[in-house]
Formats: sequence, C-alpha cells, structure tokens
Amino acid sequence: MRIIRSPLGDLWTQVRALRFLAGSTGPREVRPSAVSDTVTGFVPRLIKDDRDSSRGSGSIVSSTPAIQPPAFGTAPSHPGRAVESDSSVQPLALVGLECSLDTATLDQLEAVVRSLPPAELTPRFERYSGTEEAALLTTCHRVELLLLLQDPEDLDRWRAGLPGVPGVWRLREGRELVRHLFRVATGRESLAQGEVEVSHQVRAAAFQVLSRHPRPVLRELLHGAASAAQELASVEAPSHSIASVAAARLRTLVTVANPRVLIVGSGTVGRQVARSLVPGSRTTLVFHTRPPSDDFLRSVGAEAVPLERMAERAPSADAIITAAKFGHHGIHPQDLPRNRPIVLLDLGMPRNIDPAVRRLSNVRLVDLEELHAWSRESVEPAAPDLRVQDLADRFSGRIERLLLEPWIDTLYRSAEATRRAEVERARRFLGPLDADQEVALDRLTRRLVAQLLAPSTERIRSLPAGPAGDLERRLAVELLRPAQSDP
Repeated sequence: MRIIRSPLGDLWTQVRALRFLAGSTGPREVRPSAVSDTVTGFVPRLIKDDRDSSRGSGSIVSSTPAIQPPAFGTAPSHPGRAVESDSSVQPLALVGLECSLDTATLDQLEAVVRSLPPAELTPRFERYSGTEEAALLTTCHRVELLLLLQDPEDLDRWRAGLPGVPGVWRLREGRELVRHLFRVATGRESLAQGEVEVSHQVRAAAFQVLSRHPRPVLRELLHGAASAAQELASVEAPSHSIASVAAARLRTLVTVANPRVLIVGSGTVGRQVARSLVPGSRTTLVFHTRPPSDDFLRSVGAEAVPLERMAERAPSADAIITAAKFGHHGIHPQDLPRNRPIVLLDLGMPRNIDPAVRRLSNVRLVDLEELHAWSRESVEPAAPDLRVQDLADRFSGRIERLLLEPWIDTLYRSAEATRRAEVERARRFLGPLDADQEVALDRLTRRLVAQLLAPSTERIRSLPAGPAGDLERRLAVELLRPAQSDP
C-alpha cells in the first residue's frame, strides 16, 4: 500500500520538541498542553473551509481575508498591497484588444491609429492603477493593445476610452492571446502571409512596455513571440512580403509595357518593392533624407531623387507606390496627371494618398484595405500552423506561471498574517517566554506554514498548460483559499 506523506507528517514531532523546549527553561514553566493547543488550533485555521468560518467558532485563532480562486484569462484584483486590503486577490490577467483590417474598415482603422499614438498610452496607464503593464503594437494594418491587469474593472475603463465605433476591437485573453501574438509575429496574420518584417515590430514593441510590475510579463511575451518567428524563419523557405504583394497587384493593373514606377520611400519596404519590380519597369525611388546606396540602385536598375523633386516626376509616372510614413496625405488630386491613366498603391497607415483622388476618372487607387482583400482572395487560406501553435502553447505555460505568482505571494503573506495573529493570541495561554522559547515558537510556526503551503503551491506551479491544467489550478486554488473572517 502506498503511503501519501502530508505536510502535517512532522507536526507532532515539532510539537513535542517545542513542548520540551518550553518546559525546560524560562521565567515560569509553560504548560505543554498550552503549546499543543496553540499549534493544533493554528494549523486548522490555515486550511479551514470557509463554510466553517461562516458559522463562527470559539477558537482562540483569528482569520484572514479570503483569497478567491483564480479565473485564468480574466481580470483579477490587486496583490502586492497590504494584506488587510487583499479581500479577493486573483492571478493576473493577460488581455489583448485588436483593431485591424479583419475587424474594421480602413477609415475606422486610420481613425484609431491617429487617435491612439504611443504617447497617448502613458497618461492612460498612469490613470488606471489596476493595470500592471500596457503595450501597443502598431503595424501597417493592425493595432494591438496588450494589458496585464489586476483590477477587473480596468478592462472596462480601457475599452470605454478606446477610439473607434463599437465592435472594431476584438478581445482575446490568456492562451488565446498568446497564440494570436505568435501568429502575428510569425506573419500568419499579415497582409502577406509569412512575412518576417512584422517580427521586428513585435520585438520593438517589447522595449516600449509600460510597467509597474516587479517582473515584466508583456516584455517577455513579445520577446518570446519574436524569437519564435526567428526560429521558424531559420527553417522555413523565404516568405512573401507586403512589397511583393503590392508589386504583384500592380502588374495586374498596369497595362503598358515597361511602366515608369515612382516609389515614394526608400526604406526597407520601398527597396523591397523596387526589387520585386525587377525586371520589367523603370523605377525611381524618392528619398527623404538619405538616398539608397549606389550598389543597390545599380542592382535594381533604378534612380533616386529627393522628395522635393517628386512633384516633377509624378506627371510622367504610370504608377506611384507610397511606402513612406508621412503621417498625413502627401499626394492630392492636383499632384496627378489628368490626360492618361495612372495607378496608385498606398501602403501607408495613416494613408499617404488623399482618398479624394478617386474622383479623378483616370486614377486607379489601391489602398491597404483593397490590397488586404485581394491578397486573401489570391492566396489559399493557410491551414492551422501546428508549429506556431506548439511554440505558443509551450510559452503559455511559462506565462501562466508568471500570472500565478502574485496570487501565491499573497497566499503566503495571508498565511503569515494568520501565523502572527495566532501567536499573539496564544500568548495569554503560553505566559512569558524567554528568548530561546520565542525563537523556538517562531521557528515552529514558520515551518508549519512552509510545510503546509510549499508542496501545494509547487504542484500548482508545475501543472501543465492547457484546459486540463487550468481546471486543476482553479480547483487547487479554491481548496487552498483561506477562510473568511469570523463574525
């Protein structure tokens, strides 16, 4: 028969030791029965069912505020504050809100981007004390607001203050959010599925996390997602990019041979567009501060002109692709020719081209919304990527343990508060103690707390990720919940 060893297994050994020590010296002899009553009354209080406490008790022991069971993936309340105020401490909640071309129109997304710049995040974060961390991830066609919450009401405050009409923000929590961020970082949610550029944006967002939490969680999550993208990129074939999608769409719309293409922006995307158009086009790159290198221009057969000369090149172009970050409309109807067809592709968010150009009969404007829809139609839907999901699920286990730590910390602090209170209440039974007896009593009661809680909390930490582990965590934490205060 297998014997299951309980943390209480050494209890009576320690009680006998304390009784011996208590009776061996001191101003007066301490009754062994008083020591035994103190300890045996203290232990049940730590593990007492809250139903018993609601009936009241004649015990000499006091009670501690209740710690509610965790709702993994839902918003909790504040650990890390004074124990007396922790009436319903739960694990932290990981929450994400997405506004993208999958949830909103381009007009709605642009309004959100303009109304929620990174600088706007700081004052909101400072106002909401129940939010431990906040981060903003913005790409060409999505905005992701990531939150680490202690106070459940803060989620409603954030949502109430977000720009955009109702319904443009999609909520994700816990494991679902981790999987989503890993898909975003690996390009599975991108306009060009599988692109690698977005992983750099995810990693950059990790360095902009606002945090008041002692161990940042969002930074670890974003770095983990970016690292997963890097790991997959090392074993996968080269992927598409938004530049290659734009170039492919341009070829379907421009009918003239060897068209003159003006690319506004000479950064990463602008150079990628130029490469994607080789051969078969006469390309000019418009730069703002620094021109592309001569080696690059020779390799793609392009020339470069400064932004100031864009106006003189636009009238002769067959197509214009904007891959810059103007932050405003840099091309207007009056900047375009009226006597021949011209195709415009706007890759900017906010948009670089005034939508009013659509009123010109010779202009064909393709924006991110149309490009997004076209890319979805022209590419077969990707099957669920089990590699990304596996990496995300493995990382979820680590994140879930981080979210649980404040609850475990509060559980220990609550038990410590109980220990101190019961020792003080027991002094009238123990009588005066000398220094050695004080040390023995403190050591015994501390060891009891550790032996009662450590095996259980370590087991909770080691539970596997996933629905089964979540259920076991909820049940375990419910069983460990300290009792309600006695009336």
